[in-house]
Amino acid sequence: MLHFILIRCLLFILSPLGSLVSVVTQFYQQLKYLAKQSNHRQLCCIQGTLQWCFEQASTIIEFENNDYKWCGESPTSVEACHYLSLLGQDVHLLFMNMHQQFDANMFAAAEGAVCGGSVIVLLLPEQNTVNDNFSLYMQKQLIKHQIPILKNTQQPLLIDEQLTFPTSNQYLYIEEQQQAIKQIINTVKGHRRRPLVITANRGRGKSASLGIAAATLINQGLTKIIICAPSKQATTTIYKHATLTLMDEENLQRMIFMPPDALNYEQPECDLLIIDEAAAIPLKLLISFTKRYSRIVFATTQFGYEGSGRGFALRFQQQLNNIAPEWRSFQLTHPIRWAQNDPVETFTLSSLCLIEQSAQTAINDKDLKPTISIIKQTALLEKPELLNQLFSLLVNAHYQTKPSDLASLLNNQNLTIIAMQQDQEIIAVSLINHEGKFDQTTSEQIYQGKRRPNGHLIAQSLTFHSGFKNAATHSFARIQRIAVQPILQRKKLGSKLLQWIINWAATQQFDHLSASFAASDNLLQFWLRHQLQVVRIGIRKDKSSGQHSFMVNLPLSPQGKELQHQIQTDFHKQVKVQVSRQLRQLDSSLIITLWPNIAFEPLKASTQQALSGYVNANRSYDNVEYLLIELLYSSSLASLNNQQQRCLIEKVIQNHSWQEIIQEHHFTGQKQAQAFIKKCIDDLLTQQIREHTT
Repeated sequence: MLHFILIRCLLFILSPLGSLVSVVTQFYQQLKYLAKQSNHRQLCCIQGTLQWCFEQASTIIEFENNDYKWCGESPTSVEACHYLSLLGQDVHLLFMNMHQQFDANMFAAAEGAVCGGSVIVLLLPEQNTVNDNFSLYMQKQLIKHQIPILKNTQQPLLIDEQLTFPTSNQYLYIEEQQQAIKQIINTVKGHRRRPLVITANRGRGKSASLGIAAATLINQGLTKIIICAPSKQATTTIYKHATLTLMDEENLQRMIFMPPDALNYEQPECDLLIIDEAAAIPLKLLISFTKRYSRIVFATTQFGYEGSGRGFALRFQQQLNNIAPEWRSFQLTHPIRWAQNDPVETFTLSSLCLIEQSAQTAINDKDLKPTISIIKQTALLEKPELLNQLFSLLVNAHYQTKPSDLASLLNNQNLTIIAMQQDQEIIAVSLINHEGKFDQTTSEQIYQGKRRPNGHLIAQSLTFHSGFKNAATHSFARIQRIAVQPILQRKKLGSKLLQWIINWAATQQFDHLSASFAASDNLLQFWLRHQLQVVRIGIRKDKSSGQHSFMVNLPLSPQGKELQHQIQTDFHKQVKVQVSRQLRQLDSSLIITLWPNIAFEPLKASTQQALSGYVNANRSYDNVEYLLIELLYSSSLASLNNQQQRCLIEKVIQNHSWQEIIQEHHFTGQKQAQAFIKKCIDDLLTQQIREHTT
């Protein structure tokens, strides 16, 4: 491949008479020449003391006398910027200071802003930080990919002048972009309820296509297009290309940016809704938008700096099949910002384990005889193919997996990696964080809100939020991730792995096995089936998932069981108050799943008699509401159908307004809604009488 040409840039010891300035200038000139000739980005490293690296970088800046960007700590003469500010920009020379540590998020975000024909310079330390496995791994990757490194004792030779560079058919790539634009326009002009999903790696012209298509539609008379994205900054490229395409620049005001939360709350009308970087928006909101808007385009980056489009595709496209079965997809495959086989892209996808790896294992249940074992971080360093397998599975399983998670996987000393393998292939994996086990003084400080030790989610939350002063002195094995290969799901492999983890945590003498997750019916049922009980519900929705987080726990030691009893007693009292206040908008199906654990208080005979006046006479709902609450907390809801359960929970327990109940359950009005609730109460009372007589 083209970037392997740099093999010829052999290094030799700098002679005493050599000019250091000319060495770094020559080094940069060679790379810039190669970049220009191939229309690729070229990556190089300057390695040495921080001061020496600053001097070499300053020499390149002075020589280039052109626009550049700098991320990370910089010399006083150089203005640095945050890497996220580069989104939507065209960068022609980029410096990234990786002296403190190799920042995976910075690298993944910033490199995509660099155009073909340009150079990226990394500043590296002479030696790795102690226990920094990730930086060591990245240095090995730099060597593996033959990225040229300039050290203060060495210099590169000139590139062979006889080299030839292949030409690419850029016309074909522009043609692919034109097809994407046509597909976007057809979303408006074609049949309703046929959403379009555009996926692409970075540099493929996805955002440009969105901007050009939106402007073309406005030129043709469309009056309102809503652009939705995680941040307005992420839409810079869309607006830039729209501005260039519009016949009248004043019409840019017809393209209105709205963040996801505002769009969900206001639900304005529009001719077309464009959602960019959809993988970074909570799935629940995307589903809501799909139901609400009949002409909608979703676009996402397959390998993004903020999360993976692969995890998004697995989940969201399953939902689209149910909501809008005639949805369409289009994938941009050819790069436009740089030529095909770009060495920086190859290095990024390979080194950050973003190249998709699908399971090859047969899915026949009889063939599955997996083994479960602990994988050491040193083994992942020694076997990059094993690391790729493992991280690829995590990326597929969770759409919020970031490049920095790879660094944490290799560096976190309080992490245990447990893998299920079939024929040397990883088919399931779990990451276990070791938390808590603080001394009494530290636990007291956490309880008082004076300390927040990093990485101890459950231990801190039970101590500070739930108010148990000694909770942080206990040891917790927190399941941070548990993932099964998509083609092997629903074969009870997750249950088998979790049972192994429970036994392992007990033998390791942890006091508790716990987990925290963005709640959904399936996930909550999974944990409850394995005897982990809910001990806390976050009162604010998680920004990335749009869901409330649930904490579940299984006590393993005698002192753990004693604490668990105290926590659950307190939680059951607390949640009964919260569901009508902070948790009013919690999905009622989650409360139904949780109901057997928080209900069943004895019902007084007088209450039962008083409620018969509501069912059989004309007592109003408002006059008996307090009695209805008492009835529900004394009842199993299992005999009711799903709509009956949801209506009762939402109205009686969560205190939704009649208007909310009417809208959610499609009643014709309050009279029909009240009649439905009364029938539900009648069924519950009949059940109570039947149980009492038997």
